[in-house]
Amino acid sequence: MTSDEPMTRRQVLRLAGFLGVGTLGTAALSGCVESGQGGVQASRSSSDKPPASPYVSISFSSTHHAGPRGAAMEWGLRRFAERRPDIYVEFEPDVNLVGRLLADTAPHVAHTPQGAFLSFLVEGAFVEVTDILEQMDVRKEDYYFLPDTHTDNGLDHSYPPPRQMRGPQFGMPFQFEISGFVANLSLAENAGVRFPDSEASWTWADWTEWDAQMTEPDVGTYGTWARQDYQYQYLPQMYSNGLKKPFDDGLTRTMFDEPQALEAWEYLINKIFVHQTSPAPHQIRTISGEYGEPFAAGKIGIWPSGRAFSTGYGDGVIRDRFTWTLLPAVVAERGGPPGHSASEVPNLITRSASRDGLEEPALALAVFFAGEEFQGRVGIERGHMPVHTRALEAPESLAPPPHGMKWLKMYADRTDNRGPYPFGTWREWFIQHQRIGLSGWLGRQTPGESLRAVQDWGVRHLSEYDGPKPFVDSPVYP
Repeated sequence: MTSDEPMTRRQVLRLAGFLGVGTLGTAALSGCVESGQGGVQASRSSSDKPPASPYVSISFSSTHHAGPRGAAMEWGLRRFAERRPDIYVEFEPDVNLVGRLLADTAPHVAHTPQGAFLSFLVEGAFVEVTDILEQMDVRKEDYYFLPDTHTDNGLDHSYPPPRQMRGPQFGMPFQFEISGFVANLSLAENAGVRFPDSEASWTWADWTEWDAQMTEPDVGTYGTWARQDYQYQYLPQMYSNGLKKPFDDGLTRTMFDEPQALEAWEYLINKIFVHQTSPAPHQIRTISGEYGEPFAAGKIGIWPSGRAFSTGYGDGVIRDRFTWTLLPAVVAERGGPPGHSASEVPNLITRSASRDGLEEPALALAVFFAGEEFQGRVGIERGHMPVHTRALEAPESLAPPPHGMKWLKMYADRTDNRGPYPFGTWREWFIQHQRIGLSGWLGRQTPGESLRAVQDWGVRHLSEYDGPKPFVDSPVYP
């Protein structure tokens, strides 16, 4: 179902008493329609005022209002209205969250990136809800967890990282992301390549060989799409090759001068300029055509990327033009266990909820969106990886397309998945890190030259860092 009236930033989806639940008697969601691939539209209910007492009204902001994420969000808001007709939710898409946090006008529940959480936590913008959460039916072991996303762990840079929620809690997990591999089965079969279907079943050497078999520059097909992708491509390969984390324990220098880092960086860049089994950056737009990126266009055999956790976006474009799959993680040159890079964006309870006396209903919404029921819907729509462990293993989450969805759970269940290891000036460091490293991915410098420049920048930046030091529970890089 589509609409020719796209939603503006200020439109509000208000949900309460869905299909006459409770005593409202009116479906507040009547006329709610989809936009594009599941975009959430404003309600066209005849009632545009919050219900009277004893109902409470809470505001909730999120970027999940289009595509497969928007479809899951619309379903979830409807379902929450059925479960908690006493709570009236105002959904605000695309809110300027940072500006509202600065102005102290944030919604009661806010879908908040880690950087904003850590920046505004010290300002008191978020409310600790640990005690309230203990009264709710929440089992901490049911969730995939990364520290310092919705809990205050003192910048936990431990390796391996903690596996279970701990520390003062300011919300609930919601949107999980993890690196992985997607692959074009149809292209591989035509090239005589048989993809692996078991753990530890392919190596960097196999990958190089298969790339050569699948690459046909004359028709614009390539074995791999190698690109400057920190979270989903080169950092995971550095981890798989033995790098434990990108910073030392004391946060005084980066670790890109380790041979494990250089080998992974060089291996990927060589696919572009030495083996020529990956398109160069200037070719991407041409071979992507109308499909937005070259993998969806059917031009790439193996793509290490974030598409592995967000297959709903790929499936809507690929459809039945070719068959695709997730793959087990590759075994790197040094033969170590696969390393995955992960991140998580939670729903946090803000100072506005405390000021308005709405901590409990706000937390109830955050708990619902983290729970098995809603995260099970995420497993169907696949805009991101379910953060609830049982939701990820549900049959609906594992069913194709694409094939090989079992590997997403295998990625997530590894004990050493690593987050971004944030710190006070992480964003400043990262922007310059990418800018400097780009020379290698464009072929303007050799891989070794570009990574040495990246390392020099990391040492220089962190030598002047005077912010909070991280917590490490045991030495890794003293």
